[in-house]
Amino acid sequence: MKWLALALFVLLAAGAAQAYPLYGGNGAVNCTVFGTVKDPSSSGGSKTILTVDLSLIRVNASNTVPISATFQLTDGNDRVFEMSHDQSRDLEQGRRLISFLVPKETIARFLTVNPSAGDQFSIFFPELLNISNENVTLLYYGMLRSIVNSNKKTVELDVSLTNNGSKKLSVEAGNFTLKDQWGWIYQGREYDSFGRKGLSAAVLLPNETLRSSLIFAPLSPMSRPAELVYRYVDGATYSLDIDEWAGPNAAVLQPKECVDCKSEEESSSSLAGSIKATKARLAKVKKSNSSEESTAAKGRDEL
Repeated sequence: MKWLALALFVLLAAGAAQAYPLYGGNGAVNCTVFGTVKDPSSSGGSKTILTVDLSLIRVNASNTVPISATFQLTDGNDRVFEMSHDQSRDLEQGRRLISFLVPKETIARFLTVNPSAGDQFSIFFPELLNISNENVTLLYYGMLRSIVNSNKKTVELDVSLTNNGSKKLSVEAGNFTLKDQWGWIYQGREYDSFGRKGLSAAVLLPNETLRSSLIFAPLSPMSRPAELVYRYVDGATYSLDIDEWAGPNAAVLQPKECVDCKSEEESSSSLAGSIKATKARLAKVKKSNSSEESTAAKGRDEL
């Protein structure tokens, strides 16, 4: 049974590593949050537009009455922000982009959904990705934008770096690289092709923190940011897995009820289902290889 426990641990670990999609509901409606993005170009000064990509659908699919809802965003400092109707828009029936005007430094903690059907409920956002040691602390706040122009993609990330050492630390865009889902490496740039400024060369004093946008361009339109790598002054590298949409749950849009099966545990996509299918295949092979044998009682496989 050791291999079974190990396989279960691997599956759980893979699922736990996934940040998106996020799910919530109240029994009448289901809400799926596909991700968030900030757009610092939408407003000036110290404000930015934080957009949440989500779907809101009824549990009872036969009920076609449109769902109206209000949304509130709460940050890590318990500040509450109302949805900006001017910046929000519907994409398709049930799928929408909702936006909030927030300070640039805002870290979203949870989204409160107050639908026309049922009680209000909340969906919590994942914790910030980070690396911290005696040298530096690297925080990843999320993606600011991803834009494709003339078959070339520009990706802009929101990061901060803290100097935990006792000496001055030089940092520049060239200290960062981005790997896509195939392991291809892209170099950090101070400017993108539109002249938009990212991380400038700087010197951090001990305990000083720098928060900045980080630009990678040009990327292939098919490349998806998967790993952010920082190279320290002594050549040591520290990496963050930022691929929020990879893994076994990436294609799941909504939780689905198991139809024409005894339980979710026996689904072909579950561990128990896989074991059951393997047993069936082994039994079929055993039967075909022993067609001339007597029909004596046989024991069952113990996995």
